[in-house]
Amino acid sequence: MDDAEALRAENESLRRRVAELEHEAALYRAYFELLPIPAVVHREDGKVVEVNLRNREILAIPSREAVLGSAYNTFEDAEAIAKGHVVYLRKALGESFGEPVTMPTASFDNVAAGLHGSEQRTVWTETTYRGFEVDGVRYVVSTNVDVSDRVRAQQAREESQALLRGVVELAPCIIWVKDAEGRYLLLNKQAEQVFGVHRSALLGRTDAEVFPTDLAQFYDTSDQETLTSEAPLQLESSLPLEGELHHFVTTKFALRNEAGRVYGVCGISLDITAHRHAEAEARRLQEEMIRVQEATLRALSTPLLPIAEGVVVMPLIGNIDSARAQQVLEALLAGIVEHQASQVILDVTGVPLVDTHVANALVQAAQAVRLLGAQAVLTGIQPAIARTLVDLGANLSGVETRATLESGIAQALAKIGRSAGKAVKRMRAF
Repeated sequence: MDDAEALRAENESLRRRVAELEHEAALYRAYFELLPIPAVVHREDGKVVEVNLRNREILAIPSREAVLGSAYNTFEDAEAIAKGHVVYLRKALGESFGEPVTMPTASFDNVAAGLHGSEQRTVWTETTYRGFEVDGVRYVVSTNVDVSDRVRAQQAREESQALLRGVVELAPCIIWVKDAEGRYLLLNKQAEQVFGVHRSALLGRTDAEVFPTDLAQFYDTSDQETLTSEAPLQLESSLPLEGELHHFVTTKFALRNEAGRVYGVCGISLDITAHRHAEAEARRLQEEMIRVQEATLRALSTPLLPIAEGVVVMPLIGNIDSARAQQVLEALLAGIVEHQASQVILDVTGVPLVDTHVANALVQAAQAVRLLGAQAVLTGIQPAIARTLVDLGANLSGVETRATLESGIAQALAKIGRSAGKAVKRMRAF
């Protein structure tokens, strides 16, 4: 009787345990079935023994039984072999049993697979295998996580970084970045070309290790000012490169992280040497043009015209001030010497006003002409000018005067003719 009671009690305990196990099995089955990620259980012989709802939805499998009742074997699936799934499945069953084995991220074409209802044509997934053992039989559960958002975000970052690198590398100016301690963190190709060294020789170094002391101190001072400034700093500097002094204009600005903390300084330097040379050449040409214009104006304002051998005429037109009087005197003396003139005609027909400056200029011109052995003839004196000269007491002794330029030229030519005749007679006497 006692044995029967004990047996009934044991049977009752076993029934309760079976019920608990069935409940736990149902719980785990429901949990596996409703996982939000695709999951599959493979037996060690490659047979699929379980596939959850999410996986069936993605692959358009109508029911669990459609997979479990089939003869499908992962080890024999050509596509699973080609994509590498079999390799990682065997690894999870063997050398890495009990540890997660994750495959590299792979892309999946929904349209090609006939899954037209997906929002994205191409998705990226990451498959992980992990082995476990039940009653001496090894199994592997595989989960397939959609990492499309992560991959697309990474691609966007890489594209953005590639774009930034392209802009920095191809920019026709020097671009560099230093940390807060002044060590170079980034230099572009233009910096390599200007400095004549590979960037690897500059990265991690400071200006004091690269440039002359005075230039390094100049750069460091401006860097420190930039690190504490809210606004960009612009400066000009010069650097000897390949035997030539190059000029640069640089814009510096502080680099801040998302929290606003300054962690470095960026500089963009443009070589303006060619521009400086162009400016210097433009200034030189402008100065040369001014000199030519001044010479032309002097020539126009004090023209000296040789009309015959030994005879020159200087017609004066317009007002004469001290500066122009000096030009008249210089042009007159140079012309007498150049043309070996003996007769010099100063025509004042076009001079509207004669004052002390003009009178003194005429007197000085006449005296200078005599000192050079020539005769001065003053023509074109109007009555008003004659009265002014008398009132000013101008001393025109030794200066011949004629009413018109024509009469002055005729007299000068006549004197030249008489002088030439006398010279011929002297030559015949010999």
